[in-house]
Amino acid sequence: MTPASSLHDLIIAIAHVAEVWLDPDHPPRAEAAAQTLAAPNRFTEEALAFAVNQQMSLFTPEALTTWVGAQRAAASRVVGVLNAGNIPMVGLQDFLAVVLMGHRYLGSVSSKSPVLLPAFVEALRREVPSLAASFAPVEDVWAGAEAVIATGSDETRAWAEAQSAQHGIPAERCLLRGHRYAVAVIDGLETEAERDGLAEDALLHEGLGCRNAALIWAPEGMAPDAYLDHFAAFRAVFPPHPETPGVLSMQQAFLAALDLPHAYGDGLEFLLSKGEAEVQGPGHLRWVEYATLDDVAAWLTRHRDELQLILARPAVAQRLPAALPVEPFGEAQRPPLDWCPDGVDTLAFLASL
Repeated sequence: MTPASSLHDLIIAIAHVAEVWLDPDHPPRAEAAAQTLAAPNRFTEEALAFAVNQQMSLFTPEALTTWVGAQRAAASRVVGVLNAGNIPMVGLQDFLAVVLMGHRYLGSVSSKSPVLLPAFVEALRREVPSLAASFAPVEDVWAGAEAVIATGSDETRAWAEAQSAQHGIPAERCLLRGHRYAVAVIDGLETEAERDGLAEDALLHEGLGCRNAALIWAPEGMAPDAYLDHFAAFRAVFPPHPETPGVLSMQQAFLAALDLPHAYGDGLEFLLSKGEAEVQGPGHLRWVEYATLDDVAAWLTRHRDELQLILARPAVAQRLPAALPVEPFGEAQRPPLDWCPDGVDTLAFLASL
C-alpha cells in the first residue's frame, strides 16, 4: 500500500512531468515523437501531438488526487500490462493507475508505439528514482506478473485468457479488453460545432481507436452532404496518414464494383458507405438509416457489449436508454481521467488485488 505522503509526492511528480511534456519542443518528448513517427504505424504528426497534449492536460495535482480518491490496494503486486499500439500514448492511464495504487508496473509495448510511453515513464523516474516500473518483452511480462491488464483485439483477449491460465494467474486478477467501437446517432439538427466534433470523433487516429465512431445512425432519406463537408474540413487540419488512401481505395473499388452507395473525400482521405449496421475497416464509416430512435435504441441495447460509447447531441441522448454510455460530439478522442474502458473501473480492479 502506498503511504499517503509518498502518494502525494508521486502525484506532484506526475503533474510536473506532464506540464513539461505539454511543450512539443521539450527534447525528450520531441525525440520520442520522432522515433514513434518512424515506427510501423499509421500515426501522423498532428494526431500524435493531439493525443499527447490531450493526456498531459489531464494530469493536474487536483485531478489526479480526485481520480485516486480513497482507493488503495491492500498489498503491492506485480501488474503486467500488455499495451496496444493503435493510437499514440495508449496505455498511459493504465500505467498511472498501477503505480498510484501502489503496485509494481511491468509493461510491454507494441512495435507500433515502442517509445512514447517508456519515455514518459523514464522522465517520471528522474523525478521519483524509487518508481517501481519497468518494461520487458511479452514473455517476461507473463513470467513475472501476478496480475494482468491486456488491451487489444478479441483474438488478443482470447490469447491473454489462455496465457493467464497457463501462468497460474486467476481470472479475478485479469482485466482483459477486447475490440470495441463507438456509434454516432444524429437527427439532422446538429450544430456546425457538433458536426465538427463528429468529424474528429470519426476520423482522428485513422479510425483505429476503440472510441472512434464507426457507425453513424441517421434518419431515413437524409443526405450526408453537410456532414461530408465537415469531414473534408477536418482533413484539411488533420491530414490522413499516407497509407490511408491506399487502404481505403480497395474498399472503395469493392463498393463501386457492386454499385453500392458511398462517398469519399478528395484523394480518398475518408470513405463513407450506406448500408446495414456493420462495422467496416478503420477509416471506413458506415451510414445507417433509421425510421425511429426507438429502433436505434433497441439496436444499441442488443449490441451493448460491443460498444465503447455512443455519441449524440443532448436532445437525442435523452431519448436513448439511460444505461448506455452516451457522450457529446467532439468528446470521443478526449476521454476524461476517470473514463472506464469497456465499462470497467481500472482503479477499482487494481484496488481489489
